[in-house]
Order: sequence, then C-alpha cells, then structure tokens
Amino acid sequence: MTVYEIGYIISAFLLVIAVILAISAQVKVQSTYEKYKNIPSSIDMTGAELAQMLISREGLNVIVQSCRGNLSDNYNPSNRTLNISQGNYNSRSIASQAIVAHEFGHALQHAKGYKPMFARQGIIKFSNIMSSLFMPLLILGVILEVCSLGRLHIGSFIIYFSVALYGVAVLLNLVTLHVEYDASNRAKEVMISLGAGDDGEKKAVSNLLNAAALTYFASMLVSLAYFLRLLFILLSSRD
Repeated sequence: MTVYEIGYIISAFLLVIAVILAISAQVKVQSTYEKYKNIPSSIDMTGAELAQMLISREGLNVIVQSCRGNLSDNYNPSNRTLNISQGNYNSRSIASQAIVAHEFGHALQHAKGYKPMFARQGIIKFSNIMSSLFMPLLILGVILEVCSLGRLHIGSFIIYFSVALYGVAVLLNLVTLHVEYDASNRAKEVMISLGAGDDGEKKAVSNLLNAAALTYFASMLVSLAYFLRLLFILLSSRD
C-alpha cells in the first residue's frame, strides 16, 4: 500500500468524522436554542427592540426587519438590513436576544470597517463560483484525460486546477470562522453591558453562541476532509 493510498483511507475516515461532527453541531444548536428560547432574559426587550436600541445607540444606518424561517437571522451588508426570524422578532428570551446580539455584531463589524468581514464577502462569492464550476471542470478534465490517451495532459491540468481552486476556497473559509467568532464575542460584550450579568444567563448566552460557531467549524472540516480525499485519489491514481 502506497503513502497516497494510506492518505486516501485516512482522509475518508476524517470525512466521516467531520460529517458526524457537522450533524452533531446542528443538533447542538437546535437543542440549545430550544432550551433557552422560553427562558426570559433580564434585559426586558424583544429581539426587535434590542436590535433597534443597539443600532440607535451606535448611530448605525441599519434597517431592522422580520424574515421567514427558523433560526434564519442574518445581517445583510449589501442593503444594511438586520433580519430577525419570526420566532425571535417578538421574543424576550435569552436565546432570541443572544442571536440578535450576534447579528448586531456583524452590523458593527461592517460599520467599523472590520477587514475580515469585507474579505469574507469576496470569499463567499469565490466559493459560490467554485461550487458551481468544480464538478463540471472535474468531469471535463476526466473526459479530456481519457481522450488524450496520455499525450497532451490537458485533462490532467484541468483536474488538478479544479481541485486546487477548491482547496483554496476551503482555506479561505478560515476567514469566515474568524468573522463569526468575533461577532459572537461582540454579542457577549453587548449582553453583559446591558445587564445580562447573572452567571446562569452569561452561561446560556455563551452556550448558544459557541454552539452556533461550532457549525461553521464543522462545515469547514467537512470541506477540508473532502478536499483531502479528492487530492489523495488523484495522487494515488498517478502513483
């Protein structure tokens, strides 16, 4: 068994572990949210009121609005809107306020010119393009490789090029992790500054935000493991 074949087996094992972690992270977020969504916060405001107050306090030009879906809360930098899911919009729970504070953290990053956030916007566009082009390029490369019968190697170049671009997209997503963790840290500071100082409440906020951040980490691990698997498949086929 070659080194590349061993690498392929290890990467396949890592992919399984990463997928299990990703599923566990999603379950963790949902269960943590369910645990705290009915527990009132000491900050007597709805999610929408909290968002509006924070935006006014910082003097941000951001519109607060409701959006459909469960845990679909987000900040959209393109139109400067802080979108709160219907379950959190009128809720006064710890869970709702923690999520709103996190999205406000992104709005604050945008307002203060937080460079990793702007970099992430370009990374997301690049990743989306790669997601749509990766398989067509890979298939084209395989077809050309078979047709060239080993003489032109154009197919090989396209195959390696597509896999390399995918790898770059995976690594660049480290920036997304940094942005999300920074927004969560800002959210924790906001909640404490507004009076969420009880140890139980601080723990609840931390548990929910950490669980949410874990989903991004797990997603990146899945992409990284998949990339390594593809890479070792190629290398072992050339060995």
